[in-house]
Amino acid sequence: MEYGKVLRFHRVKQGLTQNQLAEGIISPAYLSKIENDQTVPALEVLELLYERLGLDFQEASFNHPSKEKLKEWYEAIVFKRTEDANKLKEELLQQKETLNNHHVYIFFKLFCIRHLLLENEVQEAYEVWEDIRQHKDTFDEEMHFYYHLCSGLLKYYEGSFDESFQALMEAKNYSSSITIEPWEKSDLFYLLALSTSQANHISASVFYADHALEIYQNHYDLAKSADCHILQGINYSNLKNYAKAFENFHLARKIAMQTQALNQLSLVYINIGTLESHLGNRESAITNYQKSLDYNKETDPTFDQFDLLTTIHSLIIEHYRLNDVDGCMEWIRIGEEKLNSFPSKVYQLHYLFYKKAIMKDDDIADFLEQTVIPYFQEKKEHVYIIRYSMVLVDFLEQQRMYKKSSSYLRLAIQLLNKHSHLGGILL
Repeated sequence: MEYGKVLRFHRVKQGLTQNQLAEGIISPAYLSKIENDQTVPALEVLELLYERLGLDFQEASFNHPSKEKLKEWYEAIVFKRTEDANKLKEELLQQKETLNNHHVYIFFKLFCIRHLLLENEVQEAYEVWEDIRQHKDTFDEEMHFYYHLCSGLLKYYEGSFDESFQALMEAKNYSSSITIEPWEKSDLFYLLALSTSQANHISASVFYADHALEIYQNHYDLAKSADCHILQGINYSNLKNYAKAFENFHLARKIAMQTQALNQLSLVYINIGTLESHLGNRESAITNYQKSLDYNKETDPTFDQFDLLTTIHSLIIEHYRLNDVDGCMEWIRIGEEKLNSFPSKVYQLHYLFYKKAIMKDDDIADFLEQTVIPYFQEKKEHVYIIRYSMVLVDFLEQQRMYKKSSSYLRLAIQLLNKHSHLGGILL
């Protein structure tokens, strides 16, 4: 039993200083040695310290509740079984040890971060992460594994993909010295594949996705296998290996059809549409985007409003590129109608830009300069800063505003040099 870590955990949790806990029992210097496991104190001393913290020494020292329920909860979170995860969380909160036992509390809070992310409660997840950080020096190696994994996920959500990768690599390093389940290893590899793909380390992403896929296939996990094939399709698209990209998307589609995973089918068709768009196959891109909408139904529990709004945006772009004004305006109308149910500033700006472009509004340059580009700069959405800057360059040159035009051209070029994988044009 590591008494020092337990004492420090409860002292910090209760907001006490070492002087306050030690007063009248031992010196603060001696308490510091106990907390750092540099000495083993007499049982009488430990009993007094535990009593001051309001803890039962016998229970805190020798009663270590099983982590089986915690791991069951974590597994439900990882596999996105939301109903099971919510039920298990409530059961855990009914157990006194969940909040009072150092060992259980740390794991509960670490797993809670991922549960909150599953519920899309990102800010709350950050708050729990900040709270648990203060206990970091009481962690054992297993706790460090989950801490770095959750840190990597949070960095991914904030768009810091290189930092996400580094944190997940720390988790991978700790995983070699602890025992984790095969599904946890595959989950780690898949998260590494996601972060490296977004960080434009495409070869690394292919490597990790292959490792995750192998484990998922060995355990006949069809849903996760399909996720891996979708990711590999995106990776090979970025590598311009279009044959391998199509192969992976079709494999994902086959699995998703078999399991009737509507959300995955929607994602497959979005990505096939995007790939066809890159290849200049406008009609095929439109067909696949429309198929994506067929599977992303608002009545389905896996419905994703952002996939819906993204697909509508993509359809607007393809019709615009085909000079199909009626088709473009119809999808803008549908998109704006959906925004009434699913408000999104990002897509509001996208849709409004195309409406202004089609209507040839005189204020479109001001709209881009004063509203659109500043918004995406604030959000650090580099891809849209680049694309809308290039559009603005054309408008400014038409107005013979060459000095201002060159400043936006420099902005786009600087971002392209820094984020080379964000190339492409909007119009």
